Amino acid sequence: MTFRAAGTRVPYPPCLALVLVVFAAVAGLSAAQAQTTAPESAVGDHGLQGAANSYLPQPLRDRFDPVRFMNAFASHYYLHPENPAAPQFVFFPPVPPPLDSEPPLLAPYDPGPAAPAELEAFVGETFYPLFGARLASGDLPKPMRARIVAYRESKVGLQEALRSQILALKDADPDARARQLEGLASQQVPKILELEAAAEQLRADLRPARALGLQVGGTDPGARLGRRVQPLRDTPMDPVGLAHESDAIKGAAFFQEGLSLPQRRLLMETAAELESRINPNSVAIRVESGMRLLFFSPESSRIPIPLNLQEPLAGTVSQYLAAKDTLKAELCDALAGTASAPEDARRETLARLALAQAPGFARVEALAEEVRLGLAAMPNAKGPPGPMRLPPELASRISDYRKHKLELLKTLRALLVAPSPRAEPTRGPNAAEQTDASGGTLAWMHDGSTRTEIQSNELRVSVEEFDHRQNELISALNTEEAGIRAALADYARSSGGPLDIKSVNDLLRNFEDARLRQEIWDRYRDYRAAVLLPGLPTAQRRLLFDAATEQLALPLPGGERIN
Repeated sequence: MTFRAAGTRVPYPPCLALVLVVFAAVAGLSAAQAQTTAPESAVGDHGLQGAANSYLPQPLRDRFDPVRFMNAFASHYYLHPENPAAPQFVFFPPVPPPLDSEPPLLAPYDPGPAAPAELEAFVGETFYPLFGARLASGDLPKPMRARIVAYRESKVGLQEALRSQILALKDADPDARARQLEGLASQQVPKILELEAAAEQLRADLRPARALGLQVGGTDPGARLGRRVQPLRDTPMDPVGLAHESDAIKGAAFFQEGLSLPQRRLLMETAAELESRINPNSVAIRVESGMRLLFFSPESSRIPIPLNLQEPLAGTVSQYLAAKDTLKAELCDALAGTASAPEDARRETLARLALAQAPGFARVEALAEEVRLGLAAMPNAKGPPGPMRLPPELASRISDYRKHKLELLKTLRALLVAPSPRAEPTRGPNAAEQTDASGGTLAWMHDGSTRTEIQSNELRVSVEEFDHRQNELISALNTEEAGIRAALADYARSSGGPLDIKSVNDLLRNFEDARLRQEIWDRYRDYRAAVLLPGLPTAQRRLLFDAATEQLALPLPGGERIN
């Protein structure tokens, strides 16, 4: 490279040539910026201002965006739709129900997209929302999928080994069982901790794609949930405020960097606790008279305990709750206090808090173990239900009938549209006053018996088609039920019982109650061991509780709109 000065050609010094190349590149970028941005008066410290540019993706509104000048075919644009108002959704896992409660049959009626079916095996994972986003968008590279499959296989292997050992020792002497479980724990705990570290790495690697080594702005759902965690002492009391605060805490649990696994799980529990305050009667929970629910360990589990515990167990429960509340308050205070801090500073602050809170979590687990021992020593401990008293063939027919009833509910719900203000654009100043038409269908969909009127504007199909399909399905179900009742009458006749309609109804009801108790006992076997079996280390409890949550086959919530 040369230049002419005073009629003489003089070569550039190498270093000056490099400087001029950089200068030329900068000048070219400045020219491009002048062509694609508004005048300087329209640009603020953080990007373009004014309604004229509000349709632009966030990276184009940020003049400091390092990848701003990529073309429209680059991933930078691919990850940012041209219309930022287009609905985008995030998937959260279902909240584990209380121990020995009837699991919900259907997910809450929500207009968001259905969760990918692959998420069913990952309901206990902290990377669930990020994994769901990748699955929903089809953006899951084969190497990442292979890592997740390998992680899943390793976890299932550890869960099976632990489950088998617990089952084999269920009738063993307590001291012998404790020794056997301690030996298994010495082998499993290091592997479980490695697995949990791998899960955290997957959570980090499943975050939105990066460009030029930098996080692409605006693609992280956690940053777009639109809520900030408040100190617990400032928790609102109204349903809307509780929902907002629960969303904020849930978002922090899954997306905030710098948190430890116990902190993440504690935040999930905190969010679930706030949700339970919004409408305590929204889910039918069978709590016997004289009992109350206690959020227990592992986090998000709930167990029924007597209202009037005797000392010293009552004092231990109070200490346990106080220690856990202290950790929750410290964590929410830190999230609220660092809300406006740069991400790196916030992450470092939370990481220091994680180290400082580790002894507090250890104390909570020690108190939980004391509670387990106290509950195990109580008289009249709940045991497995007695056997059902119906012929196997008839019992099988009744179970099939129940499955067909659930299929009918799912089929009819698929024909409905669920309007929801949360998932629709604002419809004017009075939008908040409009009722949610899906609220009335919730009870109807619970067991199919509620006579809820469905409006014609809530149907995906014509009224005539819906009525025809509904009558067809209900007619088939009624025919099946009539056959079962006839078989029950024959059974009652052969066993010498009365033959009136009331006796048949009582027989069917008693069988259903016994079947439900047996099913619940079987489905909660891992859950019960994870929360109540004394002697397990915390890591094994988390491992088994994740298996228990998956085993409940909870319906997956649909996507929640985040923009």
